[in-house]
Amino acid sequence: MLQRGDLQTLHHQRGYQFTEAVEGVLPDRRNMSTELALSILLHNGMKEDAVNMLCYAIVPRVGVWWAYLCLKMVMEDIEKEQAKDGLTPRERFLKEQKELANKLSDTSDIQAMVEERKKQLDAQVAELKKLAGEQNYLNPVERLKLKLAWIQREFAAFEQSLPPGSLGNPNDPPVMQDLIDSLTQSANSDFQNYLEHMAAVQQARVNISQTPDPIFETVQQKTSAVKSAIDEMLSKYFPLKIKGLPQRPTPAKKNKAVESVLRWILVPSDDNGKLACEAAMAAQDGPEAMLAYSAFWSSTNLKTDTGMAPTNMGLPPLGISKTLLQLALLEGGEMDYDKRYEEFLHIGIECADGTCTWDEYGHPVRAVVERKQVSDDSIFKSRFGFARRDTDTML
Repeated sequence: MLQRGDLQTLHHQRGYQFTEAVEGVLPDRRNMSTELALSILLHNGMKEDAVNMLCYAIVPRVGVWWAYLCLKMVMEDIEKEQAKDGLTPRERFLKEQKELANKLSDTSDIQAMVEERKKQLDAQVAELKKLAGEQNYLNPVERLKLKLAWIQREFAAFEQSLPPGSLGNPNDPPVMQDLIDSLTQSANSDFQNYLEHMAAVQQARVNISQTPDPIFETVQQKTSAVKSAIDEMLSKYFPLKIKGLPQRPTPAKKNKAVESVLRWILVPSDDNGKLACEAAMAAQDGPEAMLAYSAFWSSTNLKTDTGMAPTNMGLPPLGISKTLLQLALLEGGEMDYDKRYEEFLHIGIECADGTCTWDEYGHPVRAVVERKQVSDDSIFKSRFGFARRDTDTML
């Protein structure tokens, strides 16, 4: 189901443009047939380039049927994924962005680390206090006893070093009252400093348990700012809030464009082509609209003020190519861009060699091979596709 002509005809009459990659594997393109060129592209694994060339080489009506099958395949894949959670591709995208923002702004793991660090510090403080208590180092009573014992020991040594009676009458005022007062004042000062120190330690522990860690607060503020920034960006651009934009077409109008394509495929008349054009304008954009335009361009002449003008031969393949490109770029579904083009190529080959046609209701029909006693027994039989009937066969 390829049109007659070589690559030069494909280029000059239908507007096919050679990419640098295609030029690299097709050095002599002047008299090369499209079949040979497609075979070379397939041999080199250039699937997307083969799809684009096939759009310009295939018979327009068959090409529209090919793009129609590809559209149905991609839409079924998207609907299958949507059935899992009930979300459209755009809604799923927004949900994923919000989940990412929540994940980035979640500081529960940092909070757990801070709490764990506090427990470790409390355990270390308790251990130090225990060790200090066992050594009687922080016990004020024991410290006073040690000071008094030191004073008594020093005074006894001093008393023994003096001549007998040099200290005077025991009932007289102490001759070293100043020294005793100084030592007593030093002991009281040490005890007061200890009490103040313990009060400061206790207050610090209260502040640590009640006040969040400053590092944790800083991290929490910065991560929470990520979520608010993403929410603000999404609300600004999604959905578009530009004044003057036309009202978006409903899904019913999109479906009507696809139905008009199938009607034209079954009966490619000028009237059905015009209906496809009207449905394409109502659908506005997207692969549905482009496919309907492709059907209109494939058989219907254009009306001008001076009469009828034949449609440019390059419009149908261009429309088919752009339809497939838009389908490959659609969001949603399990198939990515490369996988979709791979499936487009498989379906396109079936349509181009005549083994995938349609019945009277527009359902795909794969040709059945019948073995007969003829020189070439590869006879493909199709029921209704391409205007054939049950009794028609194609060698």
